Order: sequence, then C-alpha cells, then structure tokens
Amino acid sequence: MAKRRKVEEEGKLFEEPEFDVRQFLVDEMTKAKGIIIVFLLAIGVGLASAYLQVYFDAFSAVALGLLFLLLLRNILKFARAEFAQRNTWIFAILAFIILWLSFWTVGLNPPFNDVSPPQVRVVQVYNGSAWVEVYNYTSSYTPGVKERIEKNLKNLDWNSVSAVRVVVTDNVAVSRVLINGAEAKHEGKYYVVSVDDMNANVPPVQIRAYDTGEHSTTITVPTGM
Repeated sequence: MAKRRKVEEEGKLFEEPEFDVRQFLVDEMTKAKGIIIVFLLAIGVGLASAYLQVYFDAFSAVALGLLFLLLLRNILKFARAEFAQRNTWIFAILAFIILWLSFWTVGLNPPFNDVSPPQVRVVQVYNGSAWVEVYNYTSSYTPGVKERIEKNLKNLDWNSVSAVRVVVTDNVAVSRVLINGAEAKHEGKYYVVSVDDMNANVPPVQIRAYDTGEHSTTITVPTGM
C-alpha cells in the first residue's frame, strides 16, 4: 500500500503549467503588429533609398537603410511591438533587408523613377533596293548575328545609301532620335531619316536617342570608325 502511494506521489512531481489564452493572444497580436511595421518600414525606406540614389548618391541610399536597420528595435519598442522570441527577430531583420533592397530596385524604375537610357536595337540603311542591317545590339552574344553584320558592312556600297532607319526602345518613352544630327521621323517601329537631310556624310552614322527623362544614348556605325 505504501509502495502504491509513493508511485502516485512521484507521478505528481511534474504538473503541466496552465495555458494562458489571454497572454498568448496578446503576444500574437504584438508579433503581428511588429511584422506589419517592419514590412511597411522596409517598403518606405526602399523607395526613399531609390530617390536618394537618383538625386544624391548611392552612399546616402545605403546609409539610410542601415540607419533604419539599426533603429529597428527602438522603433518597435516605441510602437509597443517588440518581439519576444529570437527567431522572430531574425525573421524580421531578414525580411527588412530583402524588402528594402527589393523596393529600392522597384523605386529606380517607372512609375517612380527612370534612370535607364534608351536602347538602340537595330540600325538599317537603304541601298536603293533593300534595307540592309548594319547594327544589332545582340551581335555580341547571339551566334551568327555578328558574322551577318560584318558581311553586310563588307559588301555595302555606302555611296548608294539614301536613308537610315533605327529601332529604339525605352522603359518609358522615346522622345526624339537624331541620326547624324537630323531629326528622325517615327514611322511604325522605326525612326527614319534620309541621307539628304543629314548634317554629315555617311559613313559613319551616329545615332543619338533621348527619352522623356532626357537620358540619352549614342552609338556610331560602323563601330570602328
């Protein structure tokens, strides 16, 4: 009998603590509030970093993100949304860094900003009977394109060229294209100008393209001239 009572007493040595439902809900709500603040803060700092890079420099953009990362604990503490668990802090820091960098990139592109110049994709000249391609931006990495361009340039009689047309693209909009100083007309997907309207003889052919943000790019064909 004494042995049985001893076993029952030993079985009561560990008692499972009572689950505090109210405290659990408070902790979860605090965690959710903190995560929302981290997400919104990272998005805002990311967009602000983009504007700092555009109008000041990249160093200022990096400094802003690191500053808010260092102040993150104090900000959450002030908002009464500080995390209690270490794993949650690690997640919050990683989430802040990823979102900051992501929205920094987003902020450098339309509709927030436009930092990329136009891209001249193709240049063709009219030799009196057909349009001949003398430049293609993919020639450095697309098999066969470079050889085709070189062959066209080798066989081309520049004295027969009467017009030049180019394909120009931009992530917002192309505002104007100049070919050897002459304003090119937008016809379909091409910008076209006649040799008679140019301010210089061909070759070479210089293309200068502008976008609505006044970013510009310039190429010369043939590239070796």
